[in-house]
Amino acid sequence: MKIILAGSTGLVGREVLELCLACESITSIVALSRRELPASVTQNPKLKVVILDDFLSYTDPVLQEINGADACIWTLGKTPTTDSEAARKVCLDYTLAAVAAFEKVAENNKDGNGNETLPTKKIRFVYCSGAAAERDQTKSLWFIQEYRRIRVRLCLLYGILNVYANSQQGQVENELLAHAAAHPDSFELYILRPGMVLGKEMTLKDRLVQGLAPSVKVDVLAGLMLDVALKGGSQDIFENSAINELGRGSN
Repeated sequence: MKIILAGSTGLVGREVLELCLACESITSIVALSRRELPASVTQNPKLKVVILDDFLSYTDPVLQEINGADACIWTLGKTPTTDSEAARKVCLDYTLAAVAAFEKVAENNKDGNGNETLPTKKIRFVYCSGAAAERDQTKSLWFIQEYRRIRVRLCLLYGILNVYANSQQGQVENELLAHAAAHPDSFELYILRPGMVLGKEMTLKDRLVQGLAPSVKVDVLAGLMLDVALKGGSQDIFENSAINELGRGSN
């Protein structure tokens, strides 16, 4: 099985990558990254790191690398800042550019009459969103309005205070759901909406955070993302409670 992974330098992405490397069912991993990954992982022969200087542009060589993928696990994102345009670019534009790239791969595998010259696999796209994402773009929100409408995955980690709230999905999710509905033969979508993401080794701070709002340990979240990438899921959207319930028994 061939997996595409984006966001492998982040907390969740690093854990997903470790699980992918250890999974016997996965024979090929293509990590899309702005920079090289540590030698401790790149020495594994089934990992190929593809350096993307611009996540909005997929050149023909990059398209060739992602061709034939069975699934993509997307953990790339940006925590909220005063620069909402930067958050929009990373969370929304980068994600949709990747989706468009997979569609271009499918089109490149067809002749002028629309017949496949090369077999194209239906991509299983597993997206890590957040519990406070807001799908209703007209709704008035009481905190970090723009970011929640875009995506929102906030966490309380390492002394950085963010906030979680039960809400609906954001603009990225709307776009992904619309794309999945329009391309049922080539795009299979799953969305995970974790609360606060905690480290594997529970610190005192993590234990305090657990009592403040919905949370999930990173290994539980990553385990379920990989499980869904491998097998599909019983539902399209996994809220934090479902992630905790199903993630502990995954893999």
